[in-house]
Amino acid sequence: MRIGVGTTLPHENPHEWAKLLHGWGCTTAVCPVDATASVAVRDEYLREARHYGLSIGEVGVWRNVMSPEPQERNASISYAKAQLALAEEIGAGCCLNISGNAGPGGWDQYSPENYSEESYGRLVDTTREIIDAVHPERTYYAIECMPWMLPDSPESYLRLLADINRPQLRVHLDYTNMINGVPRWRQLRQFIQECFTQLGPHIVSVHAKDIRLGGALPTTITETQPGTGSVDFDLVLRLASALPGNVTVYTEHLETIEEYRDAVAFLRRTAGKAGIAA
Repeated sequence: MRIGVGTTLPHENPHEWAKLLHGWGCTTAVCPVDATASVAVRDEYLREARHYGLSIGEVGVWRNVMSPEPQERNASISYAKAQLALAEEIGAGCCLNISGNAGPGGWDQYSPENYSEESYGRLVDTTREIIDAVHPERTYYAIECMPWMLPDSPESYLRLLADINRPQLRVHLDYTNMINGVPRWRQLRQFIQECFTQLGPHIVSVHAKDIRLGGALPTTITETQPGTGSVDFDLVLRLASALPGNVTVYTEHLETIEEYRDAVAFLRRTAGKAGIAA
């Protein structure tokens, strides 16, 4: 298991980037460049990552491959293919995206169309198209779990894996994104265990986020800095460390550099108390 931050922190050059992460005790990083970067820039980052013992666990896409607008959808699919090719070239752990919003609104937001049978079929076909364009052998394509689009449960992820039917598709587990109501909140610990039990053999990366139940009606569940909410991180890290391969664990969506630093320290401290190498 490797621990890192799920963002590219402000830095002046590749050496500063890698040295900062290493100084915090990180052993993995998300890719700091995309497919448009020159080979020279990319190689400089990779040299510094290797020097400081950092793996590249994720290459992000973060584009709407399910957009109802054909121009946006086609451009996003092309970008996803390029990012997967980059992940393959550098031997990253995975290339990661969400499924995308099939209706109006933001690319990562809810629409009723996200759950239509037509959209499901398009998601299956689009994911196959992205994977088949690259045929990766060193990396995987993964779809991040979300609260209001598929996959939004372990069961829906297993269905996607079966229907897409590509060995190069793996699981990116964001358990907090699936805590989308009080029933799952009430069973938080059990739900996290269920995610790892059902999806474990397929998981290549995990977002280790904490959450808090607020008092606003009807229901408010918000992300918070790891160690300040209700997630049992001893459980999360034990389950992640038991997975096959060098699974990457990232903290993300924090406000300041200091919060990221403290979050990594908390994860490393929790892993150390449990005797987990990270």
